[in-house]
Amino acid sequence: MIDSRNSQTRVDPVCGQGSSGNPKKGRKLMKKEKHEKTTVTVRLTDDEDQVLKRLCTLKKMSKTSYLARLAKDQAKRELLNYAAEEYLAGKASLSELAKKTGLDVPSITDEVASIKGEDRRAVEAFLSAVETLSKLNKDPEFYNLAVNAVRE
Repeated sequence: MIDSRNSQTRVDPVCGQGSSGNPKKGRKLMKKEKHEKTTVTVRLTDDEDQVLKRLCTLKKMSKTSYLARLAKDQAKRELLNYAAEEYLAGKASLSELAKKTGLDVPSITDEVASIKGEDRRAVEAFLSAVETLSKLNKDPEFYNLAVNAVRE
């Protein structure tokens, strides 16, 4: 069945290609949309510019594309860190933080789990060191105090 809106021009409603058989006309409609861009000026010293040029030459990238990717990646890392810290401090829920940061909830929960895992490893290292000191000084109470302090 032909859509009445397209019956006069004989344009396929699925791919936008007319019956003239010119595939280039149809491809124009399927190209990726361009996103609006904002210009940001960065002032670099000559040394900083030379280092950036060398890196971009090695990576076969323009300075603009490298700095844009770097800024986006760093901003995302900082947003994740912010969201995880706010959640762990009990200042906001995951859904509130997702809305506020523009990140998805699973990304935030992964970051929270990563931070908690680092905390657990730090606690384990601390208790291991305290246990060693406790044995060396023949003071089991020292280790018990540390274990109780960690539980609180």
